[in-house]
Amino acid sequence: MDDAQTAQEAIAYYREQYDAIGARLLRLQGDLRDARRDAQRQRIIATLIQQLYQLDVAATDPDRQLGERLVALLVESLHLDCAALLTRSDDQTLSVEHAFGLDTGFQFTNLSELPEQAHSAAPEQLPTAVRAAIESSGLRRWLWSAPAGAEAMLFLGRRHEQGAGVGLSFAAGDQAIAQSVLAVYLALSERRRAKHALHSARIDYRTLFESAQDAFVIIDGRSNALLEANQQALSLLGTNCEQLQQRPLISWLIDPDPQGWRRRWRRTLISGRAEQLECQLRTLAGQPFWVELRLIRIGTLERGHLLLVARDISKRKQVELQLRHYAFRDELTQLPNRAQMYRRLEEALERQRQEPDYQFALMFLDLDRFKRVNDSLGHSLGDRLLVAIGQRLQGQLSPQDTIARLGGDEFLILAVDVPDPLVAYQRAQRLERALHAPFTVSGQEIFTSASIGIVLADRHYDQPEAMLRDADIAMYQAKRHEGREHRYALFNPDMHARALADMELERDLRHALKQQELMLYYQPIVRLADGAITGFEALVRWRHPQHGMVPPNRFIPLAEDTLLILDISRFVLREAGRQALAWSRCFERAPIVNVNLSGRQFISSEVATETSQLIAEVGCPPALINIEITESAILTNKALALAGMEGLHAQGFKLSMDDFGTGYSSLSYLHEFPFDSIKIDQSFVSRLTREPRTAAIVTAILRLAETLEKRVIAEGIETPDQLAALQRLGCAGGQGYLFSPPVEASAAEALYKQPSWILPSSAGSGNGTVAGLERGEPDQDR
Repeated sequence: MDDAQTAQEAIAYYREQYDAIGARLLRLQGDLRDARRDAQRQRIIATLIQQLYQLDVAATDPDRQLGERLVALLVESLHLDCAALLTRSDDQTLSVEHAFGLDTGFQFTNLSELPEQAHSAAPEQLPTAVRAAIESSGLRRWLWSAPAGAEAMLFLGRRHEQGAGVGLSFAAGDQAIAQSVLAVYLALSERRRAKHALHSARIDYRTLFESAQDAFVIIDGRSNALLEANQQALSLLGTNCEQLQQRPLISWLIDPDPQGWRRRWRRTLISGRAEQLECQLRTLAGQPFWVELRLIRIGTLERGHLLLVARDISKRKQVELQLRHYAFRDELTQLPNRAQMYRRLEEALERQRQEPDYQFALMFLDLDRFKRVNDSLGHSLGDRLLVAIGQRLQGQLSPQDTIARLGGDEFLILAVDVPDPLVAYQRAQRLERALHAPFTVSGQEIFTSASIGIVLADRHYDQPEAMLRDADIAMYQAKRHEGREHRYALFNPDMHARALADMELERDLRHALKQQELMLYYQPIVRLADGAITGFEALVRWRHPQHGMVPPNRFIPLAEDTLLILDISRFVLREAGRQALAWSRCFERAPIVNVNLSGRQFISSEVATETSQLIAEVGCPPALINIEITESAILTNKALALAGMEGLHAQGFKLSMDDFGTGYSSLSYLHEFPFDSIKIDQSFVSRLTREPRTAAIVTAILRLAETLEKRVIAEGIETPDQLAALQRLGCAGGQGYLFSPPVEASAAEALYKQPSWILPSSAGSGNGTVAGLERGEPDQDR
């Protein structure tokens, strides 16, 4: 190897070593530059964070002032053209919250494609819309930091180049500045919001504590010492803080159990479960009042504080007392009511079980015909009459007795010291006598009476309901004693059996209407001059599938009481109409069919319309039907009865007054109401041949009817002597068992064709006979 070659190799070697050393120097120079740049960034970050903490101390608003000052600090410290805080909104956009040098309308959308960090050295990483938004703002250098999960972004920018070493270079490493500053800002903001919320909570707590409508008292649950009380508590107790502190809490309670209260406080303190109760407190002046008290533990057991919340419920307690009074008092008469009487009966029965010698009776008093007072004089006067009756009855009782109003016109009386029926009767008579004297109410003199059911307490009664039931049964038995001197009845087991039988009969009667067990029988109405049949009275009969024929006087009163009589009357009208129509087609001179309407039907103003419709349904002319009406139907409501009768008469029906002479003012009705005929009650006919006075009354009735051009029919003719007497007096018609009992339609038709009797002459001695007939059984329909 020559020297030249050796020199070339040495030069190559040294050149290679020089290049390596140069590269290392360049790398060292770059590392030094980066280290200086990192150190500069750290100084910038430290300075900014220090200044940011100073701003936080000076700022009062939790977000706005701190955010605005941060933006201004960054622009000034980093020599920026713009800086902005962007926050995330509900529509998933980042919009300007605080900004300097940047349009407030600047925003980023499509956040799902937006990177957490970006800078102007690598714009190709950004979505097109984001890059366009930045370019439109005129920025040449920029960067941002938007940490994952944060609701804010810090955006920094510059529109022109700066000299080296001034502010940011907007390289990737500079994002650490934005990231650090944003993180500190967010932490400071969160801390300031928490501090502000705590401060607001304290203010709210004090405001609520002092302005609460309830009384708040805080005590130490271990020592029972008073810690704090609000103004409402002081007002409720009528005291001040000093006086409240001086007295033990227990002393404010009425009839306190100190140990019990301390146990209750300790139980609440340990369990942490709130407890609520009602108790009485007293004011500083000693005035009692009711509170609803709640005991609540505050915080942990170690803290040991209890909150006592008291609400004044004195008004509610007063209302409850009034409601309790009204619950056991009749609002109208202020007498005890049904509930109070039940309680007294329970007490009396319990006392009788403990004291066998203790005797008492229950009286069920129902006023007679009280509805007439309400209908004629008005409910207001009726109410005042009930008050007067209650006061008068109470005046007849001993202090140990109890009178209660059940409702309507019914009263209950619990009478003590009633050992036997005789004493019970005497007590009932005293009540009757008290009601006999008239009452003067609003200038009206009113007479009243009552029916009284009596039950003597004995060992087999263990419930008030049973005594009340039996007293009610006895009262209805007393009502059936109409016309007797005394209207009271003592309960006996037969009455209960009868009531059960009536209940069973009512059930069967309802089935009878559906099962077509009812039928019509017909009793002839005879012209007394020659014995010819002029018509028939339709009478309902019931053929029971088990008991056979049920007497009308057994089921008709029951039907009246239960209003089943309305359905029965409709059935009778239809069937009578069908039969009258059939006879009109069989006979040239058709017999008239008499139908009894119940007084219940005349309570309705539609009686004429309904009757006409029922008869029209079967195609019967109204002229073939004679409607019989009792005086009791008229007395129920005179105005409605008159309207109904006039309507019936206008439709073409004939009208008869049934049972004439048994009412209170029958004579006046003869010219006030459009009757075509009257039917003399059988009570007059039965005494006609024995009592001259009765004969005179019947004579007067006949002469009056003749004057008013009314036809007269005598009911209940059972003997030839009665027939002869009526013939002599000139009575036009009659019916009764002397001629025929009520019979089925086929038998009635046969009688109409060929009557089976021969009438004696009215001029004879009255000892004639009726061929083929002995004296019949009494008419069961009367």
